Amino acid sequence: GSLIEQLTTEKYECMVCCEVVRIVAPVWSCQNCYHVFHLNCIKKWARSPASQAEDGNSGWRCPACQNASLQVPKTYTCFCGKVHNPEWNRNEIPHSCGELCGKKRQCLDCPHLCNILCHPGPCPSCPAFVTKTCECGQTSHSVRCGQSTKIHCSNVCGNTLNCGKHSCTQVCHAGKCSPCQLTVQQVCYCGSNFKEVLCGSKEEFSDGFGSFSCQNICGKKLNCGRHNCKQVCHPQPCQLCPRLPQVVYRCPCGQTPLSKLLELGCVERKICTDPIPSCGKTCGKPLSCGSYEFIHTCESLCHEGDCRPCSHTSNIYCRCGFKKKVSTFWGPLLFFLIAAITFMCDKRCNKKRSCGRHKCNEVCCVDTEHKCSLVCGRKLNCGLHRCEEPCHRGSCQTCWQTSFDELTCYCGESVIYPPVPCGTQPPECKKTCTRPHDCDHPVYHSCHSEEKCPPCTYLTQKWCMGKHEFTSFLTFFCSLTYGQLGTDRSVKSRFRLPNVGDCRPCVTSCPSFQSWVKSAPLYTFSEVYVLPQMKSTTLFFRIAAISIATKLTDLQLGDSVEISRLITKKEMKQAR
Repeated sequence: GSLIEQLTTEKYECMVCCEVVRIVAPVWSCQNCYHVFHLNCIKKWARSPASQAEDGNSGWRCPACQNASLQVPKTYTCFCGKVHNPEWNRNEIPHSCGELCGKKRQCLDCPHLCNILCHPGPCPSCPAFVTKTCECGQTSHSVRCGQSTKIHCSNVCGNTLNCGKHSCTQVCHAGKCSPCQLTVQQVCYCGSNFKEVLCGSKEEFSDGFGSFSCQNICGKKLNCGRHNCKQVCHPQPCQLCPRLPQVVYRCPCGQTPLSKLLELGCVERKICTDPIPSCGKTCGKPLSCGSYEFIHTCESLCHEGDCRPCSHTSNIYCRCGFKKKVSTFWGPLLFFLIAAITFMCDKRCNKKRSCGRHKCNEVCCVDTEHKCSLVCGRKLNCGLHRCEEPCHRGSCQTCWQTSFDELTCYCGESVIYPPVPCGTQPPECKKTCTRPHDCDHPVYHSCHSEEKCPPCTYLTQKWCMGKHEFTSFLTFFCSLTYGQLGTDRSVKSRFRLPNVGDCRPCVTSCPSFQSWVKSAPLYTFSEVYVLPQMKSTTLFFRIAAISIATKLTDLQLGDSVEISRLITKKEMKQAR
């Protein structure tokens, strides 16, 4: 169709060189996708490294469909491959030989060859009519040979199923019939139990005595007619009665033949119910409690039936070895070993666990590592989360939680970008603090993450006690009055102010200030005790104010100041 039209009108392009394929140019056609290429272009492509197969297969890949080919095309042939170097004919399709195609069609069950002239692209479907039967084979229809659809009739299949007994009841279908779904009742070998199985399955097998074993005691009457079979449900006939006179040749313990006992005067047995004569010796049969090294035997006299329990005793220790008990061999050795393993004392282990914090407290403990199964639960370095690992020694690991929000200082100038590990402190900021303050004085401290700002360090002017002149004071002293100190005696004794209400009129000459000062340095105002006599002079106030102002100025510039005399030894211990 369109491929023939494009080749005839020279509008088809080669995918390798992207040029038009001429009607006289040698070409090559892919047998998988039927794309047409220049012969020289496809040779170059096949030899290039880009065309090699990548999945490990040898050969080169088609540029269009990526189908791998082993041989590189060398000659120019027609589309059907019969003629080499076909000549162009105006009345024929370009690059074709003009003869019948004769290629096998893609349909697998079509026996007819392509009957149209040599052509590019796939061969059309077969137009011939053939007779085909339906899936069950009961009806037949005339259809095209190239028709790939299966034929189904409306009749019941009726084919024999896998069991060989029943027929298929489904409507005409494709493929094999389903296994038989009918159930068959089976009986066990002893005849006491029944079960249902699918017909035709392997479990349906029967040997004439039954189909399966129920694993119970057979219980059938033996040939003697007096005793029952004590074997597990079995397919073969039951054995002879083990007590028949023809079967028993020795005494119950097996040490003496019955022939010798008959010579000694014992009564001859006639039927299976007659007692077996005893030899009178010790039984000596090995008991089930013994082992390969120490075999315990029955100590009773020769007897019929099962032996009595073992009379030997043994010491059984608990798991930790703290307690022991005396036990008898009452069964097989395996039961004795199980009893020894399960015996436990009431002692609790006092050893420390692997964490070093908790005790083991296990009853009859045999553990050597004493691993702690509790959760650690201690706070991590962030102070917000707790350790969720098993209890351990040493420090906990750092908090693994991370925030993806930006962490800023109070004013927002300094920023830590995410991810921010949990517990990270806000960044340091050198900008001036922008928080609201109680006073209107200039702020000298920088931005901080604490909620409360440090005390104001601005110097203010206040009257002296005698109201002679202005004196420089700190802000936290400027508005402090005796009434605001509260009822704490330590605070009042530290900041002891004169009785302003009882102050005498100022005299002309103020006494000396030696008794007014208790100790230096002058810049620590809390160490200055003012006496109610007011014997200081104006010169002292001026010198004190200048000294305090100088020290506070140095403090604002970053210098350190000794404050050990401002607090007591008790307060220093509490701060540490």
